[in-house]
Amino acid sequence: MIANNPGFSPYQSACSYKENWNGYECTSDTLSILLFENNDWDSIDRNLIPIFITQEGTPINNTLNSFMDHIWDGFYTGQQRVSRYPALVNAARGTIYDVVYTGSTPKN
Repeated sequence: MIANNPGFSPYQSACSYKENWNGYECTSDTLSILLFENNDWDSIDRNLIPIFITQEGTPINNTLNSFMDHIWDGFYTGQQRVSRYPALVNAARGTIYDVVYTGSTPKN
């Protein structure tokens, strides 16, 4: 089962939409999570978002955000977060994805 993500889910041939779930039931064994992280010295307070993941030859265009803040200062967040980005991908052999950063690209 995957979420009803308009940038990815409708383009998966092995998935069918289930209205009651607001999601898709999939029979593919190549659906995966691509997880990558910024390991630069300033990764806690510098964000790279949004990041766009596109699949070559398809209209797939997924917009990524990082995980939520890790610090809570009582009334507001500390504006610090780990720069870690999960993306749902179909990792079938021969599939090519492009990762496009809108912020400065990390060195690590």
